[in-house]
Amino acid sequence: MSAVDVGKSAEHAAFGGVIGETYRDSTPWWPPEEIAAGRPNVLMVVLDDLGFASLGCYGSEIATPNLDALAAGGVQFTNFHATALCSPTRASLLTGRNSHAVGMAYLSHVDDGFPGYRGAIGHDSATLAEVLVDAGYNTWAVGKWHLAPMDQTTVAGPFDQWPLGRGFEHYYGFLEALSDHFHPELFRDNQSVEPPATPEQGYHLTTDLVDNTVQYLRDQTSVAPQTPFFSYLALGATHTPFHAPREFVERYRGRYDDGWDVIRERRYRRQIELGVIPPRTDLPPRNDDVTAWDSLSADERAASARFQEVYAGFLEHTDHEIGRLLAELEVLGRRKDTIVVVVADNGASQEGGPHGVLNTTHYENGHFPEAAEVVARMDEIDGVSTDVNYPLGWAQAANTPLKRYKQNTHAGGIRTAMIVDVPDRLGLALKPGSKRHQFQHVTDIVPTILDLAGVTAPVERAGLRLRPIQGQSMRPVLADSALPSPARTQYFETDGNRAVWKDGWKAVAFHRRGTDFAADKWELYHLDDDVSEAHDLAGSEPERLAELVAAWWEEARANDVLPLDDRGFAERANVKFRPHSPRDRTRWDYYNGMQHIGTGSAPPLPGRSFIISAVIDRPVGTEDGVLIAHGSRNSGYAFLVKDGHLVYDLNHYNRHTLVRSTSTLPTGTCRVAVRFDHDDAGTGGLAVLMIDDEPVGQMRLAETFEYFIAFQGLDVGGDRLSPVHQGDEGEFPFAGRLEVVTIELLGDDLRPVRAVRGVT
Repeated sequence: MSAVDVGKSAEHAAFGGVIGETYRDSTPWWPPEEIAAGRPNVLMVVLDDLGFASLGCYGSEIATPNLDALAAGGVQFTNFHATALCSPTRASLLTGRNSHAVGMAYLSHVDDGFPGYRGAIGHDSATLAEVLVDAGYNTWAVGKWHLAPMDQTTVAGPFDQWPLGRGFEHYYGFLEALSDHFHPELFRDNQSVEPPATPEQGYHLTTDLVDNTVQYLRDQTSVAPQTPFFSYLALGATHTPFHAPREFVERYRGRYDDGWDVIRERRYRRQIELGVIPPRTDLPPRNDDVTAWDSLSADERAASARFQEVYAGFLEHTDHEIGRLLAELEVLGRRKDTIVVVVADNGASQEGGPHGVLNTTHYENGHFPEAAEVVARMDEIDGVSTDVNYPLGWAQAANTPLKRYKQNTHAGGIRTAMIVDVPDRLGLALKPGSKRHQFQHVTDIVPTILDLAGVTAPVERAGLRLRPIQGQSMRPVLADSALPSPARTQYFETDGNRAVWKDGWKAVAFHRRGTDFAADKWELYHLDDDVSEAHDLAGSEPERLAELVAAWWEEARANDVLPLDDRGFAERANVKFRPHSPRDRTRWDYYNGMQHIGTGSAPPLPGRSFIISAVIDRPVGTEDGVLIAHGSRNSGYAFLVKDGHLVYDLNHYNRHTLVRSTSTLPTGTCRVAVRFDHDDAGTGGLAVLMIDDEPVGQMRLAETFEYFIAFQGLDVGGDRLSPVHQGDEGEFPFAGRLEVVTIELLGDDLRPVRAVRGVT
């Protein structure tokens, strides 16, 4: 064997040229590559918690001219269905497979220990980004991810479920379920980063996300214009918290004084005029948890109207930024070669409760403010100073003419807006502004894009045999509006709410958390004649209903829907940890200088007793600052030194309770701690401050967080992003020496937190 043959790699062995003694008697060769040039670009925009009737082209009075123009130039779908929750929809949207089948039945915060409930997409289900990057596309994701296990969203990873681990070459955005739009937790690729500007400098997350999408577009177009791209933009809007520039909110002052009943009726009439719903559609009565507008007091009506003013401003600002992105595609000359898909992940949110909330954590902790509190804080419903979500009446109006909301499998939870624009050169001869009324499902988007791009779905990837794609290409429906809905059976399940669609009929069961699944009442609707699910035919069509219920069980078994689980987010996220989770322990040592960590990776303190301690050094004796903080301006806790005193600041829904040491801290080195002993009954307990293990102050706290602290995470050595602590010092970094902060769970409070009380 000659020396040149020894140790040849597989790539060397496959060399197709000739290697001689010199280049003169050699023939070069290059391995063939996937030729992507000529394939269409793909821009996918995901809107969050957007009700079916929220866009102007779907009947709303809110100004959404850019999305309306996209619908007028493309195709608007009126019978499109997602899942009833964000993570599952995104899993289906990016894989073309049912959410339970890929392991994302619920939120990515939770791993229940069953195949359908892993809180992560199995690698045997390739994402659209993975398929397209293998086909020669450039890929990037911007915005909300919410598909990585949340206890894995630290700089320690693992990163295989982050965007860069699922086929995207670049990422910029937030990994959580929601984000503060003025103080977001941001990541670039696999690294935590600070926001590029402050709210005082005009920062807003939606603008930042669009700016970064434009930057990726400009970079890619400058250096590889022949290469197609897949740009995934998942906005935080219009999920709570509703944050909007003041000028956009001001445009809607007084516009909602007529109330949700009148607005719902107007949208319903407008939908019929636009052809979004058939003229024969009936408007169902108010949902059973919605109060008649006229029964509210004058002050309650004034406060409630403000929530919708903020929401409308939030949505119009979002439309403005999407318009800026679409205009950039035109400037770069790539609009005519780009498939554009705009989709909402589920219906409007019920998480604002009967009166609305000024804090996103109210819902997670199982209670809502009384109307009097909302009225008293009316001036804070401004889109800037608080984290608001609107009352149920506005959520119902957002879903006009549909029943119920996000999390429910009635149409209000799963029937969503979807707009598609396809380049003329793909030969579909679309009539601009046309509508499609055939049933479609979120799993259909991936096979449609692959079909239009001429990319074959792989059967294997990275050594794994892939699950078959379950959706159907929409190309035939796009090409012919007269085609009937394709024959299929499609199940739905979220939080125990169940439904199944088959050949124009739908069976649906509403489930109240904590009740017997067997007691759920199944309803039956003929959607071809009853878009709004106004007429329950279960009593007159018992055989058809039985057939559909049997079909649901068959689909449930085939897609890993079982076992049914109706436990709430806070209970599931704080009780059951996947093996080796950073939350599944009783002690955490956090070193000063570590990067911000998300709340899904932070210690599970609600409902438990704990001690937070640190050794600090104040050489001069005047050094103050925050030692540790978890949360945001609207909820959380901070342990700090202020004016020489030790302070524990409990920010309970923007109401601060300060436990302050009776004596000042000594100069030099000392050990400081706060111990909290949780009451066996109730949600309060005793907080004790200690210096060198001696009590120096205590207070009985009447209330603490029952199940959930905040959606914003934890910092050591300062209070970064949105400050938790009371005062105007901002980050307030500790000015002395601090090495490590230790958190320990104590005693018998290692038991699971109590079950969430009746949260639906």
